[in-house]
Order: sequence, then structure tokens, then C-alpha cells
Amino acid sequence: MWGLATAALILFLLGFAVHRLGWHFLISGYNTMKREDKERVNIEAVARLIGFMCYGIAAIFLIIAAIQGLGFGLDIPLEPFFVLMLVLVVVTLWRAQKYDGNIYDENGKVRPGGKKRLIPLVVVLTLLVTVVPGLWLWFSQPTEVTLTESALIIEGSYGETVPYDEIEAVTLTYEPSLARRTNGAATGSRLTGHFRTTGGEDVLVFIDRDIDVVVRIDWSGKPIYVNVELHEATEQLYEEVQAK
Repeated sequence: MWGLATAALILFLLGFAVHRLGWHFLISGYNTMKREDKERVNIEAVARLIGFMCYGIAAIFLIIAAIQGLGFGLDIPLEPFFVLMLVLVVVTLWRAQKYDGNIYDENGKVRPGGKKRLIPLVVVLTLLVTVVPGLWLWFSQPTEVTLTESALIIEGSYGETVPYDEIEAVTLTYEPSLARRTNGAATGSRLTGHFRTTGGEDVLVFIDRDIDVVVRIDWSGKPIYVNVELHEATEQLYEEVQAK
């Protein structure tokens, strides 16, 4: 919660600096333009757009922080907020080109060579609307666990192969108390990757927080917390690993 609140404050200050203080050197692309190219840009209009984008994202971060930290007893999915944030970024970046006189003339028509200037932006926006949602969907998928003759295999990103002869203990327990993510992803109710617990232990998690039980595996590597798509299936996984 506090991490999101801090990020919101930073974004608000950046937006204020660009929008109100005239710190236009913070705007990527504009700060590296030649002087004559800068003169063709309506930088006040661009700064206003960038400022409003920062304010908007900061507000979204604060709402998410409030939902996660305070709860309010509401079960609100976070996905729409991330979609809104993505739309805000895409619309702002595309709209800002309207004020670039190096691309459009006074009548709003594309100047000769203007289309070439738009190519990098089109590439970036295409990646934003395809790769980002694709990664979100990928990390949102249920964990797949395969038990072979010699090892437990956790499929997908951050996946591990855990030989049975290296397993020290298997415990059916509850979601660990996590302090922060060190290298992983948090998408909706799913946590995937490397986290640190409030007790200072570094662990590898594959958890759906909507499932109230998890299997903890202590082995020669980093402790693993994992559950699968259902409570009953997680209990069955625990029994099968124990039997190995």
C-alpha cells in the first residue's frame, strides 16, 4: 500500500513540475530536440497533457492502495484500473502528437516526412496494447504442477523443477505474510515469483490468494509456496507430494 502511495506522490510531483513549473526538460523526446524543432512544438499544451496523465495515474495508484490497504470490506477487481491506466497512457501519447508542428502543419495535415516521425510512437503504442495485456493474462493463469517419477515440476514463468530427494519437508498451510516482491508479478489475486516475508525469509511463490490453502515445500533451494485452481486440488497435490 505505502509503495503505491509513494509512487502516486512522485507522479503527482512530476506532473506538477511539468504542468505548472515549466520543467519541460523532463518530457522525453522534447529534451533532446534541436532548438528549431522545439520552436515548432506547442510545449504548453503537451505539458498540460503530460501533467494530467501523471495526475490521473497518481489517482489510480491511490485508489488501488486504498482498496488493498484499507479494504473497506469490498471485493473490487483491480484489472479495470490497470486497463484505465493503459488507456490513459496510450491516449495521452497519441494526442500529444497533435501539438508537434514537426509532424503536423497549421491545418492539422501531416507534413512531408511526418509519418516517419510517428513510426517509433506507433511501435511503442502497439507494444503497450499487446505485450502488456498479454503478460497480464499469462501471469493470471492458474499454476500448473506436474509430478514425474523423479521430480515435481512447476510450469511457467519462474517455474522450478524440484527433485523428490531434495525435498526436506512438505506442509499444508496458509498464505505466508509477505512484506514485498523482490522479483515477480502480482496480477489480480495471483502472486508469482520471488518475494520476501515479513519475517525476512526469501521465498518463491505461485499463489492464488482466493484459494485459502497453500503447499509449502522446503528443499535445497528457496522455499516454495504453491497452490492450484481449487482448495481440494491443492490438498490433493499436498497428499501426492507427501507420498513421494
